[in-house]
Amino acid sequence: MEVVRQLMALGERARESGMPPPHTDLVIPDAEIDMSRRVFNPEIYRGFEGWARLNRELREVWAEWRVTAERLIDVGDRVISIETIRGRGRGSGAETEGRFASIWTLQDGRVTRVEIGLDVEEALRAVGLEQ
Repeated sequence: MEVVRQLMALGERARESGMPPPHTDLVIPDAEIDMSRRVFNPEIYRGFEGWARLNRELREVWAEWRVTAERLIDVGDRVISIETIRGRGRGSGAETEGRFASIWTLQDGRVTRVEIGLDVEEALRAVGLEQ
């Protein structure tokens, strides 16, 4: 779970500074960030360049964006993060808030894949848990 905490903190610092996320040994070079469940622009981002591109895209759409981990659940080689996401649209100024989950898959202490934007119940079922 500590790896996920550290990566979420790195992502937050990158978002705040407007800089791309740093290369880190906590993630394999070709890790996937699966956001294919998004309604608009569903995509799977790969590697550090994918992570940086995702951050650029988020900054284009959102004037403010914050992900707060409510809870992390260790499930062997996976970690579920239950998150509150708050944002304010860049063009509209509209504010939004939602509760979602992510599934982080790890191998040898490094993240290989993150599935983002899942319904909390869906994420728990995907790893064999119920809330």
